[in-house]
Amino acid sequence: MADILRFALKEAVAAGARDAEAYLTSSRDSEVFIENNNLKQAKSNTSHTLGIRVLLDGGCTGFYSLNQPDREKVAAAAVKAVHIARVSPKDKNNRLPSARKKFSLLSGLHDRNASSFEASDAARHAVEMLETARSLDSRVSVDSGEFGSSVFAQTLANTSGVYLSEKISTFYWSIMGMAIDGDDVSSFDVQSAGTHRVKDIDVTEVANDFSKTVVQSLGARKIESFKGEMLLTPSAALEILGDVLAHSVNSESVQRKSSKFAGKLGRRVASDLLTLEDDATNTEGLAAASFDREGLPHRRNVVIRNGILERFLYNTYTASKEGVKSTANAVGSAMSPPSVATTNLIISAGRTPLDSLISEINRGVLVSRFSGNVNPVTGDFSGVVKGGRIISGGVLGKGVRELMVAGNAFESLKRLTGLSKERKVLYSAILPYMRISAVSFTAG
Repeated sequence: MADILRFALKEAVAAGARDAEAYLTSSRDSEVFIENNNLKQAKSNTSHTLGIRVLLDGGCTGFYSLNQPDREKVAAAAVKAVHIARVSPKDKNNRLPSARKKFSLLSGLHDRNASSFEASDAARHAVEMLETARSLDSRVSVDSGEFGSSVFAQTLANTSGVYLSEKISTFYWSIMGMAIDGDDVSSFDVQSAGTHRVKDIDVTEVANDFSKTVVQSLGARKIESFKGEMLLTPSAALEILGDVLAHSVNSESVQRKSSKFAGKLGRRVASDLLTLEDDATNTEGLAAASFDREGLPHRRNVVIRNGILERFLYNTYTASKEGVKSTANAVGSAMSPPSVATTNLIISAGRTPLDSLISEINRGVLVSRFSGNVNPVTGDFSGVVKGGRIISGGVLGKGVRELMVAGNAFESLKRLTGLSKERKVLYSAILPYMRISAVSFTAG
């Protein structure tokens, strides 16, 4: 890998580049899919992709990527990247980061056992998840699901002295479906999880949670419209708040003036219960990595602390536009130039057990899933409560159906009244249960 990257940089400079970056990724993936209560399809593939980014004087930038790179293809790609840069506009904020003197790769991201993990192993776990879900109750029907594994290697070098390389193993699984009892069909539910380590694969917990949720949704009844508290599961919280938060703390959104958080650094944007961080060094999240797409070491970035907005997330380009340091949030594949986005989005756990959060609700609804529209710019959301259960007098009751909920995510953040001690890892998000007051529910 080192040889082909150094060769790419050398060819780019020889073609006229002032600076150059080469990013090589290799992956070996296996996926097994479930459909209509049976295994449907299994597939495996390997890929090797190289992206070359060049900068000319004045900050003109060009990018070219190729698959299965050999020296002849790489030399041609470097020349094409320079040609693209020559017809691109000047922008002084295009630049490459320099190498950091002190830097250690994260441990725990690559499991050596992953190298011998085959598609047959993925199929075995998929079958276990399917059979576990259906064995708990004969009324459970699995509409779809998957088990996937990936061994991913990334290597990045640039003409400013950066050279970094690491391997990451990832295993992920999900299951979706409903419960059917005669003419009674429950709401759909989706459960998912993932890990970086073979020994931590546990599909039974996801299968159990899925079956329990859909069976409890049977016998759902209509209720009257009311205003009360909304208790969001981690999945529902991600569906309503995830994109809104990710968009609002993105420096590119701020610079384009499409973020509601623009101009609010140091000001309150949420209840003092909320602390939000972006942390690619948290190895529980599947977006964990030692360095970002530009080769800067990842770090923990507290974005909102006790309800106060502390920072936005930057890559080198957006940081240069504001004269600040990058937060190491450059993201992207070898198929495109770096952009800026969140990594692992994490909300700190509360101090209250979930049972206590429920017992404190006089009247409200537990929302397992949200099906509807969320505007990441305005924060407005509206849709249908899925897998909802009424809470009355602190007791979790029967399922509800045809219940609409609408509101605004930014206002909801200010009306947080509780966060659970329990959290769930949802791929690249780690979230607790979240209780929000004064929410209007409308009967369908």
